[in-house]
Amino acid sequence: MANLYGLPEEEIEHVGQRDRRCVYCHKKMVKPSRKVSQRDWATIEHLNHLPPWDDPTTIAICCGSCNSSRGAKPILEWFKSDYCKKRNISSCTVADPVLEYIRKFEGYRG
Repeated sequence: MANLYGLPEEEIEHVGQRDRRCVYCHKKMVKPSRKVSQRDWATIEHLNHLPPWDDPTTIAICCGSCNSSRGAKPILEWFKSDYCKKRNISSCTVADPVLEYIRKFEGYRG
């Protein structure tokens, strides 16, 4: 069964197994719950800031705080934000799926 983005649930599950910590800040995350702050929730992150969002190679799992901060900004632009600077989030510190994405789709050569 696919979700509203057309991604098969088994693909999302695979990504969730791979991304146990936030792909940006590396914080341990929890399943969404009323008992826990949304900033700590594990959320689906669309690495591509514009649709289509139906490619499992362009999703990752990040904390609600990072997901909310990034919003619809391109990743490389978001890295320049105060949020990222305060948390030392950059192309040098992100998890491999993010680095692979920015190399393949955003032309990053670092």
